Amino acid sequence: MWSTLVLLHGDAKSIPHFEIPDCISWHTCMRSVYLSDERLLAPLFFQSIAPGLQVYRGFDAYAFLLEIVCGLHSKLFGESEVQAQFKERFSENSLENSSLTEFLIKLRNQILEHSKIVRSNFLTGLGRQSYGGLCEKHIHNQRKVHLFGTGNLAESILPHLLNNNRETIVYGRNESRLKILSERFKIQTKQWEEYVSDSHASIIASSFFPEVMVSKFHQASMILDFRENDISLLGMKNEKYIPFSKLLTSIENTNDSIALIKPKVQLMIGHLTNAREEEQIHIMNGWEDLPQVCY
Repeated sequence: MWSTLVLLHGDAKSIPHFEIPDCISWHTCMRSVYLSDERLLAPLFFQSIAPGLQVYRGFDAYAFLLEIVCGLHSKLFGESEVQAQFKERFSENSLENSSLTEFLIKLRNQILEHSKIVRSNFLTGLGRQSYGGLCEKHIHNQRKVHLFGTGNLAESILPHLLNNNRETIVYGRNESRLKILSERFKIQTKQWEEYVSDSHASIIASSFFPEVMVSKFHQASMILDFRENDISLLGMKNEKYIPFSKLLTSIENTNDSIALIKPKVQLMIGHLTNAREEEQIHIMNGWEDLPQVCY
């Protein structure tokens, strides 16, 4: 079945979010992933791919997608939020009814099944090193926090911030997302411009965050910056500012331990992928999986 899988991948920093015909996209703060079935693509599809996008086909595409969902390509190695984001993006409610829907649902179920196997064997401890857990290590004694961001990262951090009846205010620019988060978590939400500096912790969980906002944190007891590709120059002048690179140094899985675990995880993913490929060898081209397209 996955011999016809096509995956395009680009880093969020170098590739802007856009859509590609005949592909289903998955955008995160770190990357953009586009999935499709090669049998449904136009003859010149691969000649028209935008520069900067990596192309994976067949079971190589499957293995790379599994690595992403297992957190192998996340800055926080083995983190679990990416799996939840994948599951949500490819849920039946999020997928439009198209010729790819059934194909992607089967792909989602297989990826989640295999990621569970990988995590249970190698990433059980690392999986607890979520972004929310990392945040909690630093703000555990804070009774009030200001969270800037309304995307997947901010939403994954929120449950940890709300522990122990901690007062949490979420700031953003997207009114619809602020409303969703307010209703889901029963929290107070505001626009960025409404922030007034105080002595409580501030957390940046938005990929875009202007320096003028950082300048308002002069009274904050702590500033946690979860942007993986940016460092605030103003923030670096504040001793209370902690960029993402320094946040990573506080976790248990050091570079040495990751170097030992990662090859073993990749080897298991290779075995799982090869086993799935061998199951499909007897099915010529997998044509029975081709969704019916009506013209």
